[in-house]
Amino acid sequence: MRLRDLISVGAKHRAALFITLMAFLFPMTASAQTAVTTLGADDARNCYHDALNATVTDSDSCDTALRLSNLTKKDERATFVNRGIILNRAGKYDEAIKDFDRALAGKGDLAEALLNRGNSYFLKGQLDQALDDYEASIEAGLQKVHFAWYNIGLVRRARKDWQGAIVAFEKALEANPGYTPAQEKLADTRERQD
Repeated sequence: MRLRDLISVGAKHRAALFITLMAFLFPMTASAQTAVTTLGADDARNCYHDALNATVTDSDSCDTALRLSNLTKKDERATFVNRGIILNRAGKYDEAIKDFDRALAGKGDLAEALLNRGNSYFLKGQLDQALDDYEASIEAGLQKVHFAWYNIGLVRRARKDWQGAIVAFEKALEANPGYTPAQEKLADTRERQD
């Protein structure tokens, strides 16, 4: 049984909505999802810090690191993830997806790339692809699994699958009981369900 089946709780209809929700992790961004950055070599450190900074929408530091630095494959993949986060923030979702795909093209799964590519799809209104990537990030061993569960909850809310959203937000809180965005969305979703 797929992870999606465990939390869908019978909701089969789709809502063709594109939602823009306030970001909790990065309140200055248009992204409602939580993102996970990765730190590469010293050459890419500025890119990493720009990805953490919710106000940065210019990927110049990442472009420079990828063009001029002699990065290891691991650090190159991390830099693609971080640039993708910045591109998402700038509304350049297709470019971000290409960067996440480049990060995923290396050896093994990079759970952070899957989570963040899911954010790109979510922001484009492609909820099926977003859900697939969020679930795949969990299966790939995402360390901060509460982010994926939170984002799955956002997809379920977008589809008006209130029970599925509640289950996802509860799983986010099982993984991180103090995660305020999940607490708030859980409370709001329960109210909407009533």
